[in-house]
Amino acid sequence: MKLPGLVPEIPVRDLDRAVSYYQQSLGFRLDWKYKEELAGLSRDSARIFLRNTGGVSGAVFVWMNLESVASVDVLYEEWKRAGAEISAKPEAREWGLYEFVASDRDGNSFRVFHDTETPKNIPPTRSDAIAR
Repeated sequence: MKLPGLVPEIPVRDLDRAVSYYQQSLGFRLDWKYKEELAGLSRDSARIFLRNTGGVSGAVFVWMNLESVASVDVLYEEWKRAGAEISAKPEAREWGLYEFVASDRDGNSFRVFHDTETPKNIPPTRSDAIAR
């Protein structure tokens, strides 16, 4: 059995406002909406749920692992142009990630990163050796 990608449920105070922000600033598409309670959004293979918490909201921190440093830079520029709330430019961090953090209007955050160190520390698997 292979596990699928995880889909976070992100708490928001105003579902319509949040859906609008995720569409306009982060490039997500609204797939479906159930009343004023829950919405499913997607972008490429990324999926999220936004749940209306009725004004009570605890922040969620979502890690988004991209395939390259260049991809991090491209997404940063796209989100910046679209008016996303971004705390700082992408940078290489001492813990081995090249990253930036964006937030929504409810205090939820996306750490967008490329892991520059882990691939160096993973020994090749049998299938990697056969492919070479």
